[in-house]
Amino acid sequence: MPRGPRPPYLAVADAFRERIDAGEWLPGEVLPSVSALSAEYDVSTSTAGRAIRVLADEMKVTTVKGWGTFVVGR
Repeated sequence: MPRGPRPPYLAVADAFRERIDAGEWLPGEVLPSVSALSAEYDVSTSTAGRAIRVLADEMKVTTVKGWGTFVVGR
């Protein structure tokens, strides 16, 4: 039986990944805050945060508590 539509956090993670791969967000650069990203993509902060965690699992970004989320070098 086919599954339902793709979860929103995965679509947002795809959009973030595309920005990194296109060079819009460069290695070492800090990403906008979760609240800013959630507003930009019109999703909840939990959805934006979950999308960032997907990229962290892929080692595309790293989060440093108190400093922000940074793009990892290629």
